Amino acid sequence: MADEKQATGGGQSSAGNRRTVFKGAQLFDGEGPAKPAMTVIVRGERIESVAPDAAYQPRPGDEVHELAGRTLMPGMVQTHFHSHFGAFGDGVRAPALGLEAAPPYLSMLAAHNAELAVQCGFTGAIGSSNAHTIDVSLKEAIQAGFVKGPRYLAGSREIITTGEYSDYANNRNYFMALGDTGLTFAADGVDGWRLAGRIESGRGCDVVKISAAPGHGSMPVRDILCPTREELRALVDAVHKNGKRVRAHAPSKTAILECARAGVDIIDHADRIDAECIEAILDHNCTVVPSMLWSERFLGIAEPWDHDATPLPISEGFPETPAEVHAKIRAVREDYEYTCRAMPEAARAGVRMVVGDDYGTPIMPHGDYIPEFELYVKKLGMAPIEVLRWATKNGAEAMGLGSETGTIAAGKLADLVVVDGDPLIDVACLANRDNLRVILLGGRVMKDSLCRGACA
Repeated sequence: MADEKQATGGGQSSAGNRRTVFKGAQLFDGEGPAKPAMTVIVRGERIESVAPDAAYQPRPGDEVHELAGRTLMPGMVQTHFHSHFGAFGDGVRAPALGLEAAPPYLSMLAAHNAELAVQCGFTGAIGSSNAHTIDVSLKEAIQAGFVKGPRYLAGSREIITTGEYSDYANNRNYFMALGDTGLTFAADGVDGWRLAGRIESGRGCDVVKISAAPGHGSMPVRDILCPTREELRALVDAVHKNGKRVRAHAPSKTAILECARAGVDIIDHADRIDAECIEAILDHNCTVVPSMLWSERFLGIAEPWDHDATPLPISEGFPETPAEVHAKIRAVREDYEYTCRAMPEAARAGVRMVVGDDYGTPIMPHGDYIPEFELYVKKLGMAPIEVLRWATKNGAEAMGLGSETGTIAAGKLADLVVVDGDPLIDVACLANRDNLRVILLGGRVMKDSLCRGACA
């Protein structure tokens, strides 16, 4: 599957093989509790050693950063990255996602969002649906070094079935006779889905996304599977043969089960996850992206809205009566509260959870990543250390890079973040970018705002 070469980030190289020493750190290594008074030494792109401060033996030329108790942690991973979302910051201005602006504009926006992610402490990202193979170009530009961005797995268009909720060409916009449907790609039949998987993975996409069921966020979940079981499995088989991954928008129980059993690697949303789903997910080593912040913020707007005065369009059935809209919002609330109860059970059972959501929408701009962490701590009752594991160790494993990054240990890639504050007590400290004092990506300096006077 994906390897480190596919997901290399770009940035400023450190000078030769000079050692960079982080001394006096409160170390969160991505797995266990924090360890005080620790020294981490970086040489080139990798971590040379991790040991207590007392074991440090200075060498000529060492660049020593005295952290004075600041937190040193692994870089984080955004696993649901819509690179070109947020074209104008005020919603969709087109009949289909991915048509909000010209492809060159969206590509420049993707580059901006990639650099922003790194500046927010995310040294890895997994692309979600995008148009015009922008993700492939973004990944290649990062690897070439003229765009700053995280280690990146490029996402694909979203494979859909004709007539489903996200079929822009044949549903509510059929009269527009769209020749380009942005980030969706309609396919039908076993051969059609197999071909779609081959096309997207053959174009350089590392993760092929499919639409498995409707619902999540602003739409009630319907317990169906959009493709047939045979279509789904044909695509998964084709993509895996090309050495790539599959992710699925799968909020319904039926979709979660069928996707897990078909070998889908990443299951997005999983709103209606239950014990049977958990068993299937564990059996097939799937990763789950809860992405619950969108639902929380949507409901915060939709529930107090005066729908009788100004209807709020929340589905493809708009225009609808106020009573119909109210009923849908109640259903969304029911789905959300169910997910809030079920997701901690899935985490306790050992399901690999990661962070990431539909950033780039007006209520969730790119860069506003940490409130998702806070939601899991405050709403789901997860311990901060557990959510940080989702963002670091689990994220790297979802990228196929668990042996290379995601935790801090000798021999691993130096993807590191120095934080003013203790995210193991208060994850919100990560939201203030001024608190992120140093960011390294494979030993390359992406940010360094530590006082130079603190360096020996």
